[in-house]
Amino acid sequence: MKISDKFHLEDIYKLKNTVLTGKTEDVKWRIKNINIISKLLDENKKEIIKSLFIDLGKSEIEGLSEILLVKEEISLIKKKLNSWMRPKKINTPFYLFPSSSKVIYEPLGCVLILGPYNYPLLYILKPLVNIFSAGNTAVIKPSEKCPATSKLIKMLTSKYFHKDVLLTVEGDYKQSIKLIKQNFDHIFFTGSTETGKSIMKLASKNLTPLTLELSGTNPVILFKNADLEVAAKRIVWGKFFNSGQSCMAPNHIFVDKEIENNFIEKLKECIVNFYGEDPIISENLSKLEKKQFTSTIEILKQYKKEKRILFGGTFSKKKLKISPTILRAKLSETNILQKELFSSLLPVIGIDDKESALKQISQTSKPLAIYLFGGNKKIHKEISKITSSGTICINDVMLPVLIPNLPFGGIGKSGMGKFHGEEGFRNFSNQKTITYKSFLLDSNLRYPPYKKIMKFIRFIFRV
Repeated sequence: MKISDKFHLEDIYKLKNTVLTGKTEDVKWRIKNINIISKLLDENKKEIIKSLFIDLGKSEIEGLSEILLVKEEISLIKKKLNSWMRPKKINTPFYLFPSSSKVIYEPLGCVLILGPYNYPLLYILKPLVNIFSAGNTAVIKPSEKCPATSKLIKMLTSKYFHKDVLLTVEGDYKQSIKLIKQNFDHIFFTGSTETGKSIMKLASKNLTPLTLELSGTNPVILFKNADLEVAAKRIVWGKFFNSGQSCMAPNHIFVDKEIENNFIEKLKECIVNFYGEDPIISENLSKLEKKQFTSTIEILKQYKKEKRILFGGTFSKKKLKISPTILRAKLSETNILQKELFSSLLPVIGIDDKESALKQISQTSKPLAIYLFGGNKKIHKEISKITSSGTICINDVMLPVLIPNLPFGGIGKSGMGKFHGEEGFRNFSNQKTITYKSFLLDSNLRYPPYKKIMKFIRFIFRV
């Protein structure tokens, strides 16, 4: 669908009007449309996995993971939505008796979803499930960098949904700009921090509220007492899943110098075990987006010149693949440590103590995740207090994004707003308060002249 004046005036109005009629307030309407997403996924798994392979070279398990994470969200919401929708009673001060207050959750209206290229299905349909759970309609704009998946999403959503509930718009960034300028009731965007800034600026003209799921330079701190074999397996899995093109992927590792060389050997072993001697031909290694591939090659060339590639470093322009690569980095290299690599490069930095790592972390923008391996409860508590991030994960990576009812999102440059489960329901709802005051006991103390109430106020509030 092309963005035209006719579309602006008629189709968005229809989507908003669906909410204004009040029918989306009904839990049955919400569950019905969430079930349609489930049906869409069940009936088109092969086509979805195929399109993800065409666009990103994703293995079957990586393609299936996008489907399963949406299905998990659906399962949770169907169990809990009735309880989430119930009005919440709020205690009112005794001196306002007789009165009562409550919070009700009403739909926002029509929400725009701007999808990313790295998880082109997941980060369209997962927020859509949250949006429907709150009783909203939506316009979705898949990533133009994944043409096969974008085309499939449009075809399937047009087949399964009425136009007064959901519309899909294809196109490049110019189409996105035109959409953002419209008067939506909320915008959900997943992507880079720089693009997020641009979207925020455009959305400010209409004061459109935003949820921004952005990038993060997610550091790993590895302590001496960590199980190195398990840590290596989990880090290699999380880092090179989707070739590192995950907002939650570990970005770089701070490791105690005493165990640095030993741990690097463990990382190498895991890479060979997971991807073989020649990872480029492995079906489990997905390809990189074109621009990301080009920028990553430039970093790779620099490290090759300086002889700081510890493992890997092979690539194929034809396949757009770069093998899982371990780099030796330094604490002073802010160009690497303060940048989301979003690729299959994994810098390792040897440190004398945790304070060195924490100092570097404090100098960068707040990450989406901080990963800790080993240590103890005292250290974990200390780090959680002196650092700020979207999440802290201990002895694993990527785990928080896999838990349906755990609020997910960043802070500062790594994001704004959260979703998943109940938090997603609240994020896309207006929490409207309703206060009721009885006509009984209408005391004259509240009305002018105010001298007569001063004794009462001083007694109650101790002023």
